[in-house]
Amino acid sequence: MTKLVGITGGIGSGKTTFSNHLKKLGYLVHESDVVVSEIYTKPKKQFLGFIKKKISQKAVNHNKINKAEIANVIFSNKTIKKLLERRIHKEVQVSREAFIKKNTKKKNKIIFADIPLLLENKLEKDFDLVICVISSKKNRTKRVLKNKKFTTKNLNKIFKAQTSDTERRKRSHIIINNNKTKKDFIFSIEKVLTRIVKWEKL
Repeated sequence: MTKLVGITGGIGSGKTTFSNHLKKLGYLVHESDVVVSEIYTKPKKQFLGFIKKKISQKAVNHNKINKAEIANVIFSNKTIKKLLERRIHKEVQVSREAFIKKNTKKKNKIIFADIPLLLENKLEKDFDLVICVISSKKNRTKRVLKNKKFTTKNLNKIFKAQTSDTERRKRSHIIINNNKTKKDFIFSIEKVLTRIVKWEKL
């Protein structure tokens, strides 16, 4: 029977490093952030129609999406922001379910899903195991601010909107701390994978 493992953690915690290492080892990983990126960079006709009708006509030009225009709209309108979030969440969910269904048929024993807002959206019940990557606010801030798209101000807004580490610890089966070097983090991942492989054989 296929085991489903959810991976989560706050922004800058190290989820992407975790997922990349899993893929390097040959594991199947569905990545929510990748799906979201493709929704905007390779938009389908239905999504373009939704953006024009529900968000802003100006946000679509020659079948391309202007994310800056969307940001301007949702910054001042919480109702539209929630509408967009629900639509994105649904698109990602459909993609994830199709990925799981396809690979379950192939009798893969473990399927991972990297979901940044797994706990915020109360999705833990959908998984046999939930792994959460924890890192200090200082370290997360340092990592994220290397990306020039973020400022300290909007990063702090994201921190406030996400589940606290205390809550993450309560609602996850396994916690991986990522406060040292990348080498230490990979070592911790490997230890967890050893546990998962043993658990999967039970």
